[in-house]
Amino acid sequence: MIYFDEYGDKDNPTILLLHGAMAVHTFTQQYELLKDFHLVIPHLYGAGESVALKYDSSRLKEELVELIRSLNKSQIHIMGHSIGAQLAVMLVAENPCMFAKAVFLSAWVAPNEKSIKMYCKYAPLTVKLLQYRWLIKLQTKYWRYTKEQSDYMLAYAPKMTVENYQEFFKQTLNIKHFPQYLNVEIPMLAICGDRESKDIKDSLQLLAKNTYCRTLMMPKAAHDFPMRCANELNSIINGFFES
Repeated sequence: MIYFDEYGDKDNPTILLLHGAMAVHTFTQQYELLKDFHLVIPHLYGAGESVALKYDSSRLKEELVELIRSLNKSQIHIMGHSIGAQLAVMLVAENPCMFAKAVFLSAWVAPNEKSIKMYCKYAPLTVKLLQYRWLIKLQTKYWRYTKEQSDYMLAYAPKMTVENYQEFFKQTLNIKHFPQYLNVEIPMLAICGDRESKDIKDSLQLLAKNTYCRTLMMPKAAHDFPMRCANELNSIINGFFES
């Protein structure tokens, strides 16, 4: 089974938190907010304890379903960011009965070949930069990680490979392959920042085609808004999960 962190009382409602690419603690600014929940945080392939595993969205989806079933709960909540949000959309589309509510943050669900080629082209440079400890420290400080979380990323980030980093983009979810998403009837919330790419903004419009999915665009927010715009985001998701 996939490695995961766990916080809170298991008797409380569970939220499965699916982090963004390489950033296990994407939701560091939400842990305290969600302290009355049971939080389960899998280490997705290419990050944390799973950094050496090649990113394979289909295999990862199967492992996440296995993890959810092992929790022995009739339903749980789910929230994902970036690739984590893509996985969340897939899981909800195929297994809606498993979930009570879902939150998708910066979900890219409309593949753009030009964008994918661009990200893959610059992957060698991006991965090379992960070897510089000072740069990782600067990034984690910017993201408001704790020292423990920062040190942990310093330990696993240099192990990322170019090939694996490229897989994050090559396996971008295409919502057209999950037509059942339009029939999901659970409360859903999709959010992106107004400073994000056109691909992400277009994806938000596609997710809105399900009338059970409320969509929002956060002002002055970039792709890392769960960490950088936590006050605004936390107010929104707190109301969503508590309602």
